[in-house]
Amino acid sequence: MNNIFKNLLLGFTLVCVIVLFVFCIQLIVINRGVEPPDQGPGISGGQQGDENPDGDGEDDPGDDGDENPGGNVQPTPRPLPQGRRHEIRVTPESFLVLYAREALFDFEELEIDWWFTYKGGGNATLEISYILITAQGVAAHAESLLNSYTGGTEVTVFGDDFIGGSVLRGYHVSTLFEGSVYEAWVYPLVGNDLALVFVINYENDQQKDALYEVLSTLEIIGVGEAGAQQTNGGSDYDPDDED
Repeated sequence: MNNIFKNLLLGFTLVCVIVLFVFCIQLIVINRGVEPPDQGPGISGGQQGDENPDGDGEDDPGDDGDENPGGNVQPTPRPLPQGRRHEIRVTPESFLVLYAREALFDFEELEIDWWFTYKGGGNATLEISYILITAQGVAAHAESLLNSYTGGTEVTVFGDDFIGGSVLRGYHVSTLFEGSVYEAWVYPLVGNDLALVFVINYENDQQKDALYEVLSTLEIIGVGEAGAQQTNGGSDYDPDDED
């Protein structure tokens, strides 16, 4: 009886081995005839599906119309100045040029300074004058400059800055006194111990905008570029003249 059982078990085991062997052979044959699946987008080095063959698909800063290929922001072109042209001789070789609307500003030329007084209401002025730059330097002069207007209020220092959006740069300071904002820029004159000082005061944004419009037209020109009249030259287009 035991021999019969052993023979049956051996025969069953042999059949199982044969079936397993046949199954493995069929599995290998089936797999040979199947193509590998396509790789999905983004696999192969991340290039499939990218519209930009050079990389990450982000906008190239060099394509921005406000920047050059090096990435530096190009200066915004200034609008044409409006108002009457003023040429103020600041050195034997140069003039300061600016424009101011006659409907908004009265102009007064004194011995060593020039005033533009706002006529639209309230208290707002632009004063242009000289100071002597001593060993203290431009920064020290600028920071103490507004004391004569405010009596010594705390000053905010902006440092080297464009003067009201013009092409000129000066050392910029500001303070608040009795409801008015005072701003000043010190502009050293090349080859001199003198500097031009621009001081404005205003009480509201309307006055500030009018003053900054004048400041934005500032430029220094050579004597040969100046107009026929040295201190109040030309009558360039002023939209106020059409009223």
